[in-house]
Amino acid sequence: MVKAKAMIDFVKITFYDKYRIENHVTNPDNFKECYSIIEQNSGEILYPKKVYEKKMEVSITKKTACLRNSIHKMANYIEHGKADNYNDFGYNRLCKTIDYLNDKFLLSRHDKITQLEFGLNIKTLIPAQDIVSNNIIYHKYKTHSVNRYFNGKGCLKQFNHSNYNIKVYDKAKQNNLNANILRFEIKYKGNKVIKSLGGYNLFDLKDKEVLRTLFRDLLKRFDELTIIDEIPDEVSKKDRKEIQMYLSFNYWENLSERKNRNRKAIHIKRFNKLLEKNDLLKTHKFLRNSLIQKFKNLIDN
Repeated sequence: MVKAKAMIDFVKITFYDKYRIENHVTNPDNFKECYSIIEQNSGEILYPKKVYEKKMEVSITKKTACLRNSIHKMANYIEHGKADNYNDFGYNRLCKTIDYLNDKFLLSRHDKITQLEFGLNIKTLIPAQDIVSNNIIYHKYKTHSVNRYFNGKGCLKQFNHSNYNIKVYDKAKQNNLNANILRFEIKYKGNKVIKSLGGYNLFDLKDKEVLRTLFRDLLKRFDELTIIDEIPDEVSKKDRKEIQMYLSFNYWENLSERKNRNRKAIHIKRFNKLLEKNDLLKTHKFLRNSLIQKFKNLIDN
């Protein structure tokens, strides 16, 4: 049986003191291999300089230095030599991984998180691809920005916003697993939004209250998704016609115009009432409860 649990995944850390980390990683006593470009005629070492540690990358340019990649994959690579991220990665393993990074790169509390992926993998009763393709419609009544398949299978929908992106996809198909696993994930872009949720630096992610704040934000974004069940035959013609009208992307685009904003709120309320009346939110409720239960499990392990 596949354990499908994850929380913190990709991170990007921008170092406060570029010269300190450059001196540290280019010291052969600390890292045996440091990659750079050499100008052939002069022998001058050029930027960028890069160091790799268990699938994590430190990249140094003339002006900046950053650490990036999936710390979940790093933890798995350390433990069993495979850089995957679909298994159990709870609180205790997260803390151990952060401590490992601190030991290798001498992190400072001034080294800020500038990108962060926070998400959960949950088991579903049917293939996650079907849920992504057929049940997940909008986020904030806007259609997805990206819709693609992993190697021809396993659907992903992505909703882009100015300081975060939402991704919902079939985690099992992405990793060729014989299981039904849906991943719901937020990628935060920029330290400002991450800091507003309590996560200025990597050490902050060892604080359970910060993780709970991140999860509350994730649940808030999940609740902004329009996720509806297949409309059964017993739904009245009148309700069916009205629901299908609300499922039209153009309908919500027209209501987004400034002159229609008051009407939009009225129609959102009407749409939700129709979904409740016809019991079309079972998938949404199941996924929401699964996310809550999964987070409770992760934060305690």
